[in-house]
Amino acid sequence: MAQGRAATSTAMRCDRLLDAVVALLATWTLVYHACLFLRLDVAWALGLEVVALAACALLTRWLAEPGTREHVAPATRPPRAARGRAVRLPTVTATAAAVAALSMAVSAPWLLVWVPWLVAAGAGAWWAFRTLTAASGPDVDDGLVEGRGEVAVVLGWAVALAALATFTLRPNPDDLYYVNLSQWVAEHGTFPLRDTIFADLTYPMSNWPPVASYDGLTGAVAHLVGTRAGSVEYLVVPPLATALSVLALWRLLRAWRVRQVALVLSVALVFLLLDGTSSYGPPGNLFLTRLWQGKVILLCLLVPVLLVHALRFVERPSRSTGLRLALGGVASVGLSTTAIFLTPLIAFAGAAPLLPRSRARAAAGFALMAAYPIAAGVATKVLGGRSADDFGARRQYRFDPSWFGHEVFLTGPIAALAVFSVLVGCLLVPSAAARVTTGLLVLATGVVLVPGMTRLSYDVTGLGPTLWRVSWGCTVAALVGLAVARGGAWLHRRYAHTWLRHRWSSGVAAAVALAVLVASGSPIWAGDTGNQWRAPFHWERTPGSRYVADRVIADVGPGGLVLAPDSLAITIAVTTTDVKTVAPRDYYLHYLRDIPSFHYRERLTLVDFANEVGPWRQREVSRALRVLHVDVACLATRDVRRVRALQRAGFTPMLATDYFRCLQNF
Repeated sequence: MAQGRAATSTAMRCDRLLDAVVALLATWTLVYHACLFLRLDVAWALGLEVVALAACALLTRWLAEPGTREHVAPATRPPRAARGRAVRLPTVTATAAAVAALSMAVSAPWLLVWVPWLVAAGAGAWWAFRTLTAASGPDVDDGLVEGRGEVAVVLGWAVALAALATFTLRPNPDDLYYVNLSQWVAEHGTFPLRDTIFADLTYPMSNWPPVASYDGLTGAVAHLVGTRAGSVEYLVVPPLATALSVLALWRLLRAWRVRQVALVLSVALVFLLLDGTSSYGPPGNLFLTRLWQGKVILLCLLVPVLLVHALRFVERPSRSTGLRLALGGVASVGLSTTAIFLTPLIAFAGAAPLLPRSRARAAAGFALMAAYPIAAGVATKVLGGRSADDFGARRQYRFDPSWFGHEVFLTGPIAALAVFSVLVGCLLVPSAAARVTTGLLVLATGVVLVPGMTRLSYDVTGLGPTLWRVSWGCTVAALVGLAVARGGAWLHRRYAHTWLRHRWSSGVAAAVALAVLVASGSPIWAGDTGNQWRAPFHWERTPGSRYVADRVIADVGPGGLVLAPDSLAITIAVTTTDVKTVAPRDYYLHYLRDIPSFHYRERLTLVDFANEVGPWRQREVSRALRVLHVDVACLATRDVRRVRALQRAGFTPMLATDYFRCLQNF
């Protein structure tokens, strides 16, 4: 008994830690947006954040006092006849799920994926509604802890994966905007409202408006401690966010009332570690190796917490649980603009189980979580929102659901396991309310997989291929772990007269599933995923590019302009805002093409030249170098022909490494 109380106490401390992180992100988002509106600097923001955190803590404490809770009496079970009619729906769900999973695994015609997906998800969600029962009384907690063994497994995973996060290296081009903005805040102590990539607040900002507050937070922390923003984002955030993500997944499984949580969690985490075949969007390749980016923190840490708080509000509607919904909604906006469409969807699915009991409370639950993301979306639309993304002729394939569907769920046995687990998830989750939420989120993902849906959304709202992130609400890894564990329980019941009657039959099923994962999956640190091993602690940029960037920055000085391939240009952009580059990514140029002083054509000529894209002419390159007043130009060492073109344009040797050769025009 004492061991059980100690384990539960540890779980409660972990839950309070997660709630504190959400409160920090939420209050900072409110402070950040206020500072943008009032033009206040970092010093003001940090002072206001202290006040906001104190106010949030007091409000949370007051709402948690006895007598402030409100509880809705549990609803009755559906009539027996209704339950009987719903029995056939699981068969439909499982059959359609098997077809969709097999089709995804073998890359069958896409029609054989999205049609059975919608059938399975629709039948499963409808079955979940038909069998919906209310939760227990007002003392509902985040699930029972099975003992110190469970806690030891969870904390062991958290520590081990946090340590692993310090060894992995995965440069990501998206850092160009995010970390560059953070670095501006670190260097100048102000929050920019105009471009910091190409010039010092001269041009409009590429991602507008700057809704996400997370990068401002890391920049403010770097400014406070007197270091570069990259040191905060690359050295501090990944291990912390990884450990917290493990705790968040643990909390979600407990909230679902999952049994054998340690086993389910372990299978889920192994799945994530081996889900790295694609570098685009599988849950595994967004986990651990990219957990310094706000959008990935939203996926791995905040989405499970949002689902927990939505479930708690369904089970115990009160001002206290409502406050957590509101804080989660605000925090999600602070992490990523993806929250503008993802969080309202989670809010709707999370509040849906309340509809049979109280439409008013369901509407209140939805509004509490979704209000701030929807307001952010409206503000973005009113302010002429834009994003530096390329949906031009060369990237039309990104609208094709058969492309991003396989990028997310992959192919082969690992795809079959993931898709089947997701589609039958609403049958397996023990919590009745969570089954409804799961079914609706899986159904929403199926709608995104319908051909033409992303193109229609793009034409109507400007939101297109990014809709694939709706799949983040499915919590794929959690459902894979649950499916494996429940598969073991089914084996135990089905073959109780054989050797499988042993209580470790779930372990046998888990071992088989893990063998399939090992045989068909690819570790997230494998070379074909773009990940590498490096001794801790390091920036998420290659050592070669960091060395050259530091040398170039020191030599060219503030105000200098550098031409370099994308990888080196991005490293320079995230290291300092004093030195600019011609173009760290080509499609960041397009929104400024009509501004004469930007010299769009010259920049495009040089960025194609530096990145070895297409043919080039000496006369055009030389002219572009003169017009833009390029001080240093770096090219791939192997590209002798282009290096000679720089020399003919008047550049002289400056630096040479195995990867880059730089020439100067001082």
